[in-house]
Amino acid sequence: MTSFWNWAVAVYGADGVAAQCLSLQDDHDQCVPLVLWAVWVGTNSGKLSAEVAEEGAEVARSWSEAVIKHLRILRKRLRKPLSDIDDLARERIRAQVKSVELNSERELMVALEALSIVDFSETKQNLTALCTDNVAMVSKAWGPKVPRPQLISLIGTLSDGGFLEYTPAS
Repeated sequence: MTSFWNWAVAVYGADGVAAQCLSLQDDHDQCVPLVLWAVWVGTNSGKLSAEVAEEGAEVARSWSEAVIKHLRILRKRLRKPLSDIDDLARERIRAQVKSVELNSERELMVALEALSIVDFSETKQNLTALCTDNVAMVSKAWGPKVPRPQLISLIGTLSDGGFLEYTPAS
């Protein structure tokens, strides 16, 4: 089984995935690490229970509210020039904040992977449906609005990129 972080890095770098993830985050208030975790669990033939989906959403919500949200706000504020501050200095600080934000997302992913108390022994024939069900479950646990068309589109992109193929643990 590939670690969640390594899988997520490969997925995020695939054509179209970053844009879809950022749209889910910025336009639909979704937690991208949580969504990707649900897909990763599915790619390992794991079906999330409602309880585990809720627990994952709570872990993500707590960490996002305490850490990620504040770093993201700061990083976005640093996009624009600030009076009396050299643009190169601002960009250096912005890059450092972006790095810390990414590291905080990685720590969230490590926590979610550790939480993956899921029965991985049940091999499913239709991983696309399994991943879609998992994503819908965590999205619903995350908040009241489930952007189904955007989530289904992301699953399609991941499937087209070969990221929904089951590889048994060695």
